[in-house]
Amino acid sequence: MNRPRRRLAALLPAAFLATAALVVLPGTASHADAPPELDDPAAAAASWAVGQLTDGTHAAGDHGLTADIVMGLAATGTAGDAADRATDWLAENAGDYLTRGAPDSDTVFAGGAAKLALVAAIEHRDPGDFGGHDLTGMLLDRLQDDGRFTDAGGTDMSNQFTQSLAVLALGRTGDLPDSAVDFLASTRCADGGYPLSLRRDPNRCTSDTDSTGLAAQALLAAGRTADAAPALDWLEGRQRDDGGFGYNAASDPNSNSTALAVQALTAGGREEAAGDGTTWLLSRQLGCAAAATDRGAVGYLEPVADGMALRATAQAIPALAGQPLGAIDGASATPEPAAIDCSPDDGGSGGAQGGAAAGGASAGGTDGGASGDPTGGASAGGSGGGDGGTSTSGASGGTGDPADASGGSSGGDLGGSGGSGDANGSGDTGWDDASDGLSPDGGLADTGSNVLPLLGGAVALLVLGAAAYLLARRRSSGR
Repeated sequence: MNRPRRRLAALLPAAFLATAALVVLPGTASHADAPPELDDPAAAAASWAVGQLTDGTHAAGDHGLTADIVMGLAATGTAGDAADRATDWLAENAGDYLTRGAPDSDTVFAGGAAKLALVAAIEHRDPGDFGGHDLTGMLLDRLQDDGRFTDAGGTDMSNQFTQSLAVLALGRTGDLPDSAVDFLASTRCADGGYPLSLRRDPNRCTSDTDSTGLAAQALLAAGRTADAAPALDWLEGRQRDDGGFGYNAASDPNSNSTALAVQALTAGGREEAAGDGTTWLLSRQLGCAAAATDRGAVGYLEPVADGMALRATAQAIPALAGQPLGAIDGASATPEPAAIDCSPDDGGSGGAQGGAAAGGASAGGTDGGASGDPTGGASAGGSGGGDGGTSTSGASGGTGDPADASGGSSGGDLGGSGGSGDANGSGDTGWDDASDGLSPDGGLADTGSNVLPLLGGAVALLVLGAAAYLLARRRSSGR
């Protein structure tokens, strides 16, 4: 081979190598610039929830959801100031909640009284004087001879959530009658789970995840470990292969049902099952790859910050924090929400995204609420329809507020608002607010290198080299 042909032959593999290096470059850069994980998923969820509070004090007027958020914040030990403001709002507006919006009537909503009493105890307020209401006395007045807590005035919609929350609340104050715990334990179905409805009909005792998860937490908090064991077994037997829980065997896994199950399993020491459930919840949380306004939110069925996300997030926070309802204590919470830090791991640009403080938008509000308020509305799939409970997998939408319960299903499976997955409507879901972040389509963000010109140049070099090589061979063969 003469000298020109050797040069041309050497050019061809060099062009191939240059092209190969540039083709590999995008994948290598994408891997290096993958968004970091949330340092504290529970605290991030709490920070996002704080940002959704109307005027920094309440969840669009939804008492039950506001109470859930307060308990979630306390479970993470963050955002103590926001929890105080929301608790103040609950105290100031307790009358409407306790009477289902009829303060001049003789209506007593026992489930609402139980939930507010539990919030008061968690926040170290006096349940005996919460906004001028004696919640402890109200519950004890509604305790029947058989140990069941019931509503007064109008239709009695009390159910398993009413009973379990009352046991949890009165256990905190030291006023828990044994008969209330005995009644709760006696409602167990033959399969070990617990039903929503408290009607005494063994042939219609239908266990569901939400009622079982809450009843097990109440029994464990009351020291009734043996009574809770069958419920924990039932939950483990209903856990899906991916770790999630549906409201019942026929429904898809959702965040609210999974959270209640995880809390119960955590309280009962079933660590492996609780861990699998937590992993499922984390798979529904929006992290650093999401738009900054959505980070920390937990979606109901999928990781989407839509109209169902606030209720799903509120009820998922204690589970993510590893805190059953009987163990939450808001006494030592830090004043501010935790910052959601999505800075690159190398310490580069893209500073912390703090949780919104007071006065966030009500995105993810209560419309179509993923689970209805645990103390009101009838549960979907529940056997008792309209007797006061809640669920996470209701057949219809609505806010899930107990005041809306009218005998039909509430809660919010998919019946509420949908949403495109971007709460702020911007369509920005990529982790592109830090340098070289991923864009929504998986390519490099605009701040990264544009490899197309380089790739085109390499291809051109490859073509020219091949042409020159072939020309040289023709000339050589013609000699």
